[in-house]
Amino acid sequence: MARRLLSIWFPRLASDASLRARPVEGPFALTLRSGASDHVHCLNPAASARGLGRGMSLADARAICPDLATRPADLAREAAALAGLRRWAGRYAPMVASDGADGLMA
Repeated sequence: MARRLLSIWFPRLASDASLRARPVEGPFALTLRSGASDHVHCLNPAASARGLGRGMSLADARAICPDLATRPADLAREAAALAGLRRWAGRYAPMVASDGADGLMA
């Protein structure tokens, strides 16, 4: 029998988990502190549509999109969301593993 592998990437996992807990309308981004400045960690589709990208400095993101709503990233919530998806996928695949902080391999 042939083996098949499935890789699933959840590029908005962190922002989806945060917005599920506390919804926000319009462009939204989670930020992480890196050195002396904050950077965009994850964003919703509205923020992506405005030209914002992951890794962009928060100052640059606000210059492009002044109405950007932000929150600090909650890495524990992100890990818990991925663990929940991993448990769910385990019902359909014999082996499921995390692939980084935002992906699964089954």
